[in-house]
Amino acid sequence: MEPSRYRRAYEAMMHVSHMVESRFIQARRESDVVSEASAPRLSPGNQGGNAARDPGTVAAVFLEQDDSDGMEWTPTGSAAAVVPCNPPMTTSKSPLHLLSGETDHGREDGSPRDEKGANEVLLHKLEETMIMDKCVDKLVQDFPDVLNYDDASTFTPSTIEVPRDFGLQMSISINHHLAQVADRKVLEKYRRLLGHRKDPTQKRPLKLGFNPVDLIKKQAVSFSEDSVARRSSLDNEIHPIFRPENFHGCPDEIYEVLKPALRLSTLLILHRATAPFWHTLVFGDRQPDSETSELYGQACYRIRDDVSWSEERETTFKHFLDSQVDTLHFLFHREPLPRDPAYASMGLVADYKNGILRKLAGKCHTSKICLHTDFFTTAKRLSLLQYPEPAMVLRFNLFLASCIVHEMAHFIEVSGPHHERPLEKAEVFFNDNMWTESGIAFELKVFGGRLHPISSRVDCGLGLAILSYPLKELYDKEENILYTIPMDYVSMVQQKETWERDFSTADHTVFHIPRTGSRSAEINGTNLMVWEDEKDADISDHIDGKDTTFHRMDDGQIIKNPQSNNRKPKREPEVRRWSPYGRQRNNTLSLAVCISKEVQEDEKESVAGKEPGNERDQMGGPVDEDMF
Repeated sequence: MEPSRYRRAYEAMMHVSHMVESRFIQARRESDVVSEASAPRLSPGNQGGNAARDPGTVAAVFLEQDDSDGMEWTPTGSAAAVVPCNPPMTTSKSPLHLLSGETDHGREDGSPRDEKGANEVLLHKLEETMIMDKCVDKLVQDFPDVLNYDDASTFTPSTIEVPRDFGLQMSISINHHLAQVADRKVLEKYRRLLGHRKDPTQKRPLKLGFNPVDLIKKQAVSFSEDSVARRSSLDNEIHPIFRPENFHGCPDEIYEVLKPALRLSTLLILHRATAPFWHTLVFGDRQPDSETSELYGQACYRIRDDVSWSEERETTFKHFLDSQVDTLHFLFHREPLPRDPAYASMGLVADYKNGILRKLAGKCHTSKICLHTDFFTTAKRLSLLQYPEPAMVLRFNLFLASCIVHEMAHFIEVSGPHHERPLEKAEVFFNDNMWTESGIAFELKVFGGRLHPISSRVDCGLGLAILSYPLKELYDKEENILYTIPMDYVSMVQQKETWERDFSTADHTVFHIPRTGSRSAEINGTNLMVWEDEKDADISDHIDGKDTTFHRMDDGQIIKNPQSNNRKPKREPEVRRWSPYGRQRNNTLSLAVCISKEVQEDEKESVAGKEPGNERDQMGGPVDEDMF
C-alpha cells in the first residue's frame, strides 16, 4: 500500500496508533505527577531548570495542534500537560503506564508490582472500548470519503506488478493440463460403473483437450486464406461509464489498448441487436416463483417472457446508464473473487457511514468491477509491441468485452430502474433457467454459450472456446463439449459494417457463435507437446522436400503432406519381437517344426547329390524312390 495514494485512509489509521500512544503518555504523566506530589520538593534552582524546559515543550504541543496537514480532530485530554523532552516510550516497552498510582519501581506503598496482574488490568482497560470507540468514530467519518470513489485521486489501487516475462497467473501449464487429463480418465471409469457406455455409432471418441494441429486447421488461432478484415474497424463513441477516470490505476498507454474492447462493450450494451436481453432484464415482468423460492429458501422472481425492442424503452435505458457514470468504477486485482479463480467480478463498495442503501442523492449504490491483472499484463505487453499478432489482438478484445459486459449485467440487475427491492435479495431467474446469474444469462442470450480462453490464457494466445451451460454432471450421460471459435466470427463481430446492418427483423440469435470449430470433451486446454521426441514427429519443413507425413509451411502452419498416402510401407523388423499378448496356434507351431525338419533333410541330400554315382532327375533334384 502506498501512503501517498491512500492519504486520508493512511492518516486515519495512523491516528489510531497516535491516539493510543498519547493515552499511554497521558497516563504516564499522571503517574509522574502523583510521584512528584509524594516526593520532597526540589530546590528553587531545580524548579527554575524545569521551568526553562517548559517553553519548548509547550511550543511542541502547540505545533502539533496547529498542524494544517493533520486531522481536524484531536484526542481529549489536558493540552497544557508538560511533555518530557526525552522520546516517548512505545506501548510495547512500557505498557503499564495506564495503571494510575504506580511508579517505575513499584506501587505507592512500596510493594513490588505484580506483572501478571497488571497485564490483566491493562487488557481489561483496553476491552472497555473507551479508546476504540473514538477511533471507530473517526474511521467511520474518514473512510467513506475514500471508499466512495469520488475521483481517481481519492482512491487508487496499489501499483500493479507486471512480470518481466509477461507471464500470466491464470495460465494452465502443460503439466497441469496433463494432470487434468489423467484425472478425467479416472473419472471415466466411475462413469462406466454408473452405466454410461460409449455411443457405438460414434466413430472415434472425443479427445480430452484440444489438438494443436486441429486448432490451426479450424482457424482457431489463424485467419483463413480468404480473410480480408484482420483488424478492428469500430470507431463508435465509448460510453462515458467506460471513461478513463473510472479506470483506477490504469495509465494512458494501457487504456489505449483497451479502447477497441470498450467500443465493442458499448455496442453489446446499447445496440439494437442485443436490446432484447437488456430490455428483458430491465423491463421484464418479474413474477414470484413459488417452486424456486421453496428450493432456494428465499423469495425468488422469474422473467418468463422476453420483451421486444421499443424506442421508449431504449430512451429510458440509455438515460439510466448515463446517470450512473459516477457510480461504477473499474480496477485490476489479482483475486477478483477471493478464494475462487475468476476473470472478473462485480461488487458493492462498502460504505460504513451510510450502510447499504439502494439510492443515495439520486444515484445507485457505488459499485466496482474488478478485472484480473492478467488483462493489465496483456495490455502492457501489447502497448510495447510494434507489430502485435492481429489474430490474438482480436481474440483479446472479444474476451475482454464479454467479461466487462458480463459484469455490467450484474450491475444493471442490482442498480437498475426496474424495481426498488432491497439489495440482499437474489437476482432474477431468466426463462427456464435454474440458476440466478445475470452475466451468464447475457452470454447465453447473445453468444449462445459461455466464452472461455483455451488453457485459461487471458491473452487468448491459444484461441477461444465456447461452452454450453449449465454444465453436465458426472452422473449425466452427456458430456461437456467445448468448441473453438473461428477467427472469421471473431473478426466479423469487430467490424463496423457488421453493426451498421438492419437488425429490426433479427432475433436474439443473430450473434450466436457457430459450433464448427475443433472439439474437446471436458478439458479446456491443449498440450503443445504433440511429439515428445523429434524423431517421432514425422514432420519436416516444406522447402526440404522430405517424404514425411506433415510439412511445416513458411507461415508456421502445419499441413499434411499430400503424397503421404503413397508412401512405401514401413519395413517390418527381421526378427519378430516377443509379445506376451500374442497367442500362437498349435497347428502353426507343429507345421513350423515339420518345415524346419524338411529343410534340414533337403540340405543333407543336396550335399550328398554332389558325390559321384548319385542319380538325379531331370530338374536336378533328388530322385524320389516312392515314385517307382
